[in-house]
Amino acid sequence: MSPKDQLVSILKPVLMNIAVLLVISSCITITEGPEGPSISLGRTEPSNRGELRLLTLDIPQSWNLAANVEYLTTINFEADPKPQIRRTCFNFSSDAQSCIDVQAKDVAYGSHAYFRVPIHVPMGTKRIDCYAEYIRDGATHRTNTVTYYVVTLKKPEE
Repeated sequence: MSPKDQLVSILKPVLMNIAVLLVISSCITITEGPEGPSISLGRTEPSNRGELRLLTLDIPQSWNLAANVEYLTTINFEADPKPQIRRTCFNFSSDAQSCIDVQAKDVAYGSHAYFRVPIHVPMGTKRIDCYAEYIRDGATHRTNTVTYYVVTLKKPEE
């Protein structure tokens, strides 16, 4: 066997394994739910009919937030069908928590589903964890948790 054939016989399985790992890693989703972190492969739809999954949290002007100023936060989600979202809760790294009722008029369903709620970010916050509560089959359920990192937080009078 020539050195070229030996090299090909070694590289072929290595490259195949790398390709498989790249495909698998591109399909992994890690979410934080009430039972702790969960890892799923290739899941793009909610697993159970009626489940609500939060995708992202967006606060406008996040590069220049002022403490205790009200911002309208957009929370993107996916759900099947249209769940009744009751409230959303924010846990701040400054050890504060805030839960806000979600008004039906502030929820948009469709391919880019989202809802909006006001948020006051307390001083000292660097990280915001967010989850929502919704009604499914007559019972209240909790979504996964999404995390948002605050870039800069200044005092309101600055």
